[in-house]
Amino acid sequence: MLTAAIAVETQSQYDDRVERAPVRIPLSQLARGQRATVECSALDALPESERCLLSAMGMGERCEVRVCKPGTPCIIQIDQTRLGLPDEIAQRILVTPVLPEQP
Repeated sequence: MLTAAIAVETQSQYDDRVERAPVRIPLSQLARGQRATVECSALDALPESERCLLSAMGMGERCEVRVCKPGTPCIIQIDQTRLGLPDEIAQRILVTPVLPEQP
């Protein structure tokens, strides 16, 4: 009995317009100067008291953050406000990196 290899083709192999799910990584993995978007659901791993505090400091729905200094504390900027986050909190905040704009 002969077995033939079957090649499966998908539209995404040929079309760059096919959207892929955004990659979410811990905030602590971003490098200095890197920007990312935080979604409220990404804060679900934090206790409610920490979520409320971050919300009061500007970390709301679909906010964009920029890493000023990675490490401990992880210093991020939201609008004109800078926050220092302990590593254990920065590791639990999932973000979607913002890709650099192409010239």
